Amino acid sequence: MPAVEHPVIDDIDRTIIRSLVQDGRLSVRRLAEIVSLSTSATSERVRRLEESGAILGYTARVAPEVVDRPVDAVVGVRARPGADSESLEAWIAQQASIVEAVHLTGPHDYLLRLRCRTTMELDGVLMAMKSDAGVADTETRIVLRAIPVDPVPL
Repeated sequence: MPAVEHPVIDDIDRTIIRSLVQDGRLSVRRLAEIVSLSTSATSERVRRLEESGAILGYTARVAPEVVDRPVDAVVGVRARPGADSESLEAWIAQQASIVEAVHLTGPHDYLLRLRCRTTMELDGVLMAMKSDAGVADTETRIVLRAIPVDPVPL
Protein backbone atom coordinates (compact mmCIF):
# COMPACT_ATOMS: atom_id res chain seq x y z
CA MET A 1 0.00 0.00 0.00
CA PRO A 2 1.52 3.38 -0.96
CA ALA A 3 2.15 5.92 1.76
CA VAL A 4 -0.57 8.51 2.23
CA GLU A 5 0.71 12.02 1.67
CA HIS A 6 -0.77 14.16 4.41
CA PRO A 7 -1.26 17.85 3.75
CA VAL A 8 0.66 20.51 5.56
CA ILE A 9 -1.75 21.77 8.17
CA ASP A 10 -1.85 25.29 9.51
CA ASP A 11 -3.24 26.73 12.75
CA ILE A 12 -6.77 26.91 11.33
CA ASP A 13 -6.64 23.22 10.37
CA ARG A 14 -5.36 22.39 13.86
CA THR A 15 -8.26 24.29 15.40
CA ILE A 16 -10.72 22.46 13.15
CA ILE A 17 -9.21 19.08 14.06
CA ARG A 18 -9.09 19.86 17.77
CA SER A 19 -12.72 21.04 17.68
CA LEU A 20 -13.86 17.89 15.86
CA VAL A 21 -11.92 15.66 18.27
CA GLN A 22 -13.78 17.31 21.15
CA ASP A 23 -17.14 17.11 19.36
CA GLY A 24 -17.34 15.18 16.10
CA ARG A 25 -20.93 16.35 15.61
CA LEU A 26 -20.08 20.05 15.26
CA SER A 27 -21.81 21.61 12.30
CA VAL A 28 -19.77 23.30 9.59
CA ARG A 29 -21.51 26.52 10.54
CA ARG A 30 -20.29 26.26 14.15
CA LEU A 31 -16.78 25.29 12.99
CA ALA A 32 -16.75 28.34 10.72
CA GLU A 33 -17.61 30.55 13.69
CA ILE A 34 -14.81 28.98 15.75
CA VAL A 35 -12.15 29.53 13.05
CA SER A 36 -13.57 32.83 11.72
CA LEU A 37 -13.99 31.64 8.12
CA SER A 38 -16.96 31.35 5.82
CA THR A 39 -18.91 28.10 5.91
CA SER A 40 -17.79 27.24 2.38
CA ALA A 41 -14.10 27.80 3.19
CA THR A 42 -14.47 25.76 6.39
CA SER A 43 -16.32 22.99 4.58
CA GLU A 44 -13.55 22.86 1.96
CA ARG A 45 -10.90 22.56 4.67
CA VAL A 46 -12.77 19.73 6.40
CA ARG A 47 -13.22 17.95 3.04
CA ARG A 48 -9.48 18.33 2.27
CA LEU A 49 -8.52 17.01 5.73
CA GLU A 50 -10.85 14.00 5.27
CA GLU A 51 -9.69 13.20 1.72
CA SER A 52 -6.02 13.45 2.66
CA GLY A 53 -6.43 11.02 5.55
CA ALA A 54 -5.61 13.63 8.20
CA ILE A 55 -9.14 13.04 9.56
CA LEU A 56 -9.70 9.29 9.54
CA GLY A 57 -13.36 9.29 10.54
CA TYR A 58 -15.90 10.12 13.20
CA THR A 59 -16.93 7.87 16.07
CA ALA A 60 -19.14 7.83 19.12
CA ARG A 61 -17.58 7.16 22.52
CA VAL A 62 -19.74 4.80 24.52
CA ALA A 63 -19.61 4.31 28.29
CA PRO A 64 -18.35 0.71 28.72
CA GLU A 65 -20.62 0.20 31.72
CA VAL A 66 -23.66 0.89 29.55
CA VAL A 67 -22.73 -1.95 27.18
CA ASP A 68 -21.99 -4.19 30.18
CA ARG A 69 -18.17 -4.23 29.92
CA PRO A 70 -17.02 -2.67 33.21
CA VAL A 71 -13.75 -4.62 33.62
CA ASP A 72 -10.98 -2.56 32.03
CA ALA A 73 -7.55 -4.15 31.72
CA VAL A 74 -4.23 -3.39 30.06
CA VAL A 75 -2.26 -6.47 29.03
CA GLY A 76 1.37 -6.69 27.96
CA VAL A 77 1.85 -9.67 25.64
CA ARG A 78 5.00 -11.55 24.67
CA ALA A 79 4.68 -13.87 21.70
CA ARG A 80 6.33 -17.30 21.69
CA PRO A 81 9.70 -17.27 19.91
CA GLY A 82 9.07 -17.92 16.23
CA ALA A 83 5.33 -17.29 16.52
CA ASP A 84 3.62 -15.97 13.40
CA SER A 85 2.82 -12.30 14.13
CA GLU A 86 0.22 -12.13 11.34
CA SER A 87 -1.72 -15.01 12.88
CA LEU A 88 -1.50 -13.47 16.35
CA GLU A 89 -2.66 -10.09 15.06
CA ALA A 90 -5.54 -11.72 13.18
CA TRP A 91 -6.54 -13.54 16.39
CA ILE A 92 -6.39 -10.26 18.35
CA ALA A 93 -8.57 -8.51 15.75
CA GLN A 94 -11.27 -11.20 16.16
CA GLN A 95 -11.67 -10.77 19.93
CA ALA A 96 -14.67 -8.65 20.90
CA SER A 97 -13.16 -7.82 24.30
CA ILE A 98 -9.94 -6.37 22.83
CA VAL A 99 -10.67 -2.74 22.08
CA GLU A 100 -7.15 -1.48 21.37
CA ALA A 101 -3.89 -3.14 20.36
CA VAL A 102 -0.45 -1.80 19.55
CA HIS A 103 2.78 -3.51 18.49
CA LEU A 104 5.71 -2.01 20.33
CA THR A 105 9.32 -2.22 21.45
CA GLY A 106 10.49 -3.26 24.89
CA PRO A 107 9.76 -6.30 27.05
CA HIS A 108 6.33 -6.88 25.49
CA ASP A 109 5.58 -7.39 21.82
CA TYR A 110 2.03 -6.01 22.11
CA LEU A 111 0.04 -3.90 24.51
CA LEU A 112 -3.69 -4.67 24.55
CA ARG A 113 -6.65 -2.87 26.10
CA LEU A 114 -9.49 -5.20 27.04
CA ARG A 115 -13.04 -4.40 28.12
CA CYS A 116 -14.71 -7.45 29.65
CA ARG A 117 -18.01 -8.24 31.34
CA THR A 118 -16.35 -10.07 34.26
CA THR A 119 -12.92 -11.04 35.54
CA MET A 120 -13.79 -14.60 34.51
CA GLU A 121 -14.21 -13.42 30.90
CA LEU A 122 -10.85 -11.65 31.16
CA ASP A 123 -9.26 -14.84 32.49
CA GLY A 124 -10.75 -16.81 29.58
CA VAL A 125 -9.31 -14.42 27.00
CA LEU A 126 -5.88 -14.56 28.66
CA MET A 127 -5.94 -18.37 28.73
CA ALA A 128 -7.04 -18.52 25.08
CA MET A 129 -4.18 -16.21 24.09
CA LYS A 130 -1.73 -18.74 25.48
CA SER A 131 -3.42 -21.87 24.17
CA ASP A 132 -4.69 -20.65 20.78
CA ALA A 133 -2.76 -17.56 19.67
CA GLY A 134 0.94 -18.26 20.18
CA VAL A 135 1.39 -16.12 23.29
CA ALA A 136 4.18 -17.07 25.70
CA ASP A 137 3.48 -14.63 28.51
CA THR A 138 1.08 -11.90 29.59
CA GLU A 139 1.24 -9.19 32.23
CA THR A 140 -2.21 -7.92 33.18
CA ARG A 141 -3.17 -4.79 35.03
CA ILE A 142 -6.69 -3.80 35.99
CA VAL A 143 -7.49 -0.14 35.32
CA LEU A 144 -8.78 1.65 38.42
CA ARG A 145 -9.74 4.86 36.62
CA ALA A 146 -8.98 6.62 33.36
CA ILE A 147 -7.47 10.09 33.32
CA PRO A 148 -8.86 12.35 30.57
CA VAL A 149 -6.17 13.64 28.22
CA ASP A 150 -6.17 15.45 24.88
CA PRO A 151 -6.06 12.57 22.37
CA VAL A 152 -4.46 14.69 19.63
CA PRO A 153 -1.64 16.99 20.73
CA LEU A 154 -1.84 19.74 18.12
